[in-house]
Amino acid sequence: MSRQDDQQPVYLLHGLLGTAYGHFSGQIRTWNGRYQVIPIDLPGHGRCRLDAGPDYLDTALRYVVALVERFGPGRLVAASYLGGPLATRTAAARPDLVRSLVLTGFAPGLDRDVFLTLLAGFGTLVDADAALMAEYDRLHGARWRATLAAFTQHVERAFETTALVRPQDLAALDVDTLLVNGTLKSVERAAATDARRYGPRVWGHVLDGAGHIASHDAPEQFNEAVEAFWRKETAR
Repeated sequence: MSRQDDQQPVYLLHGLLGTAYGHFSGQIRTWNGRYQVIPIDLPGHGRCRLDAGPDYLDTALRYVVALVERFGPGRLVAASYLGGPLATRTAAARPDLVRSLVLTGFAPGLDRDVFLTLLAGFGTLVDADAALMAEYDRLHGARWRATLAAFTQHVERAFETTALVRPQDLAALDVDTLLVNGTLKSVERAAATDARRYGPRVWGHVLDGAGHIASHDAPEQFNEAVEAFWRKETAR
């Protein structure tokens, strides 16, 4: 990998009610100084000054695109079903800004009812777990409930055009894409195992023993897989 490749920005997009520094702490520690790492806290999350509002995913997409336009084309690394759809939509809408795409904790083609059931479980889980509620308050302040509500309402209204990423959507991207998932979530494991079926520019990697946020659960193995993908990307 050349020094020019090293200087490409690496944008980190977290999952719902996470932060870039939480979901990608192991990557930030390792890659800072080697790459131009740009952690992005999305609207209503963490250090982002922009609160959540109506049409949440469209606003968040504009926010991501504006940051990538500001710092320059680079590699996107995205987690779960907030970061993943946003990164994919960015690559589809602005291929000139995205050099490669890494998705983790993600499987294309998730059913709408399953997705909404997962979202409903967030509130139930937090209400039953005082420690988790305190952690969300620490990370996001009191606004996290409004963020969750705005995201949920937008997905309910426009799932197909906001949160859904179909297998054919991955295949249509004009960018090399890597799915890195753990073994503990069967749907995600299967997506990474069979990633080549999604298209000629889609690859997969499975991390043994990792869960939904593989970048956090197995940071060293995650970093190795992603950097190997980047080396192959520059050689292709």
